[in-house]
Amino acid sequence: MKILNAYAGIGGNRKHWDGQKHDITAIEIDSDYANIYKEMHPEDTVIETDAHQYIKENHQKYDFIWASPPCPTHSRMRRVGVKVHD
Repeated sequence: MKILNAYAGIGGNRKHWDGQKHDITAIEIDSDYANIYKEMHPEDTVIETDAHQYIKENHQKYDFIWASPPCPTHSRMRRVGVKVHD
């Protein structure tokens, strides 16, 4: 199965998919997070770009899309100083 992991961050939800059985592409706009993801999941393809735009242009290439945008602006995490993109 071809999986798109949009707004991938460092790959917290990635543990739910077997990289040996699936072709996984991760989209993350933040280079620091993308680099951590790459270290944790070297078998995945990581693309550093805007996930929303990427989904609009490429959604037809994937069997499953996981899109969980960051929530620090409206969750309890905003209190711990999580970095937010403009």
